[in-house]
Amino acid sequence: MHELPQLQAVQQLGRTYRALMSSFESSTGHSMPRWRILLALHRQGELTQKQLAQDLSLDPAALTRHIKAIEGDGWVERHSDVNDNRLTNVALTDAGRKVVADVMPRRLAFIEQAFGDMPLEKIQELSTTLQALERGLRQSGA
Repeated sequence: MHELPQLQAVQQLGRTYRALMSSFESSTGHSMPRWRILLALHRQGELTQKQLAQDLSLDPAALTRHIKAIEGDGWVERHSDVNDNRLTNVALTDAGRKVVADVMPRRLAFIEQAFGDMPLEKIQELSTTLQALERGLRQSGA
């Protein structure tokens, strides 16, 4: 029996995702979820945990676990928001800023190596296709 092409595509997407996560961590020394937190703080400055969870589409409990680990490394600091004690703000420390600066060249090299000599048109086509798939997944999960 032949499998549906859509099923084959979903299975390939899962394999590609796992390869992406593993290769990214091997290349940069950081897991993708933790790197995304560091990069968001680098780009946007201090944020509430609630805003970070929304921006990164991360479960708040999972985000808290990641932040606690990163905080243990001394790369972020947390404190209560001065305007609203119910909110916890997160910011990079000097050590965290140095980590981001040190990893950025490895991140760029990883991206360049991952896409190799793929033509720009193919990369744009892939991005468009993945966006359409994401929209379909969000609609089916709504």
